[in-house]
Amino acid sequence: MYHSLVKILAAAKLLARSQGATAVEIAENLGIDRRSAYRTIEALEELGYPVAEDERQPHRYRLMEGYGSWKWWVPVPSLSFDVEDAIILDWLFDSVSHVSPLADKALSLRKKLTLIGAATGAALEPKEGGAGKSKHSRILIEAPLVAKRLSPDSKVTVDSLLAAISKKKICEVSYEARESGEIKTYEIHPLALFESEGGLYCFVLVPRYESIRILAIERIRELVPSDIPFTTPKDFDAEKRLSDPFGFIQDDPIPIIVRFSEDQAPYVKDRDWPESYHFEEDADGRLLMSFESGGIFGLKRWVLSWGNDAEILEPAWLREELRSELATMVGKYESHEYGKGGKDD
Repeated sequence: MYHSLVKILAAAKLLARSQGATAVEIAENLGIDRRSAYRTIEALEELGYPVAEDERQPHRYRLMEGYGSWKWWVPVPSLSFDVEDAIILDWLFDSVSHVSPLADKALSLRKKLTLIGAATGAALEPKEGGAGKSKHSRILIEAPLVAKRLSPDSKVTVDSLLAAISKKKICEVSYEARESGEIKTYEIHPLALFESEGGLYCFVLVPRYESIRILAIERIRELVPSDIPFTTPKDFDAEKRLSDPFGFIQDDPIPIIVRFSEDQAPYVKDRDWPESYHFEEDADGRLLMSFESGGIFGLKRWVLSWGNDAEILEPAWLREELRSELATMVGKYESHEYGKGGKDD
C-alpha cells in the first residue's frame, strides 16, 4: 500500500510541473513499465486530482490548473481528537515512517496536526522511533515491492524465506558469490528479511561458519526449506543491526572521530543521528563528530562524498586507509591512459 502511495506522489510531482510528463517519463522516473505508469495516473484521478492530456503535445499529461484549490467551496469541518483517534494516528504515522520516501512527508504532516491535537489534549508530536526518525532499512513480514527487479524465481524465494523465518525452519541454499560467481550450497537458519535502498536481503545464521551473514535475494539460485526447526540466537537483534547510519554491512563497532569544515558543520549536525552520537566545535568553529560504528565500508564512502570538508581523525589506521585510497584515486586521475585520441594527444 505504501509503495503504491510513493509512486502516486512521485507521479503527481512530475505531472504538476509546467511541462507535465509523458507516461514514458513517469515509467523511467518510477522504475515501472508504461502500463503501470498509466495505472498510476488513473489512481491519481480516482483520488480526485484530474489529469488532462496536452492538446498541442499528444501523450503528454498535466495536473489541471487549480488542482490544489478546486474544492475551495467545501467548508473545513470542526476537528477534534479523542484518545482512540490519537492512538490510530500514532500507529499510522509510525507505520509510514518505516518507508523512507514517505518519512519526511509524514513528519511534516504530523507537525501540521500538532496544534489541532494540542487543542483537544492529544499528543501528536514526533516520537522517538516514529515519524520523526527516518530509517533507510526496514524488517519485512510480507513480500514488498522494491526498486530492483526480481525474477519470478526470486519472488518464490522471498515467499519461502518469509515462511521459514516465521516458522523457524532450517533451509538449504545455493548462493552465487558476487566476486567469483561461484555457486556454493550450504545450510542456513533464516533470521530476518529486510529491504534497504530498493534491494532485498536476509540475515541468516550459517552453521558451517558459526556466524550471521547477509544474503542478497537476487543471488540466491535455489532455496530448499526443511521441516527441521532452529533456535534464534539470543543476541540477534535485526533492528539494532539496521540502525547504524552507515549501513548494514557491519564489522565490530569502533570509536570514530570525524572533523567537518565550519561551512558544512550546520548541515551535518542537523541530520537525524542516533542519541549516542556526540558533537562539539573546536577553536576554529569546525565540527567534531564522535561515535561508534561497525559500518566502516559505508562510513568511508560517506566521508569521501564530503570531499575536502570532512576528515577522519581517529582511529589512526582508518585515517591511513583513507589516505592511501585517496592517493590511489589521485594516481588514476594523473594517468594519461584514458582519453587517447583526445585534445591532449
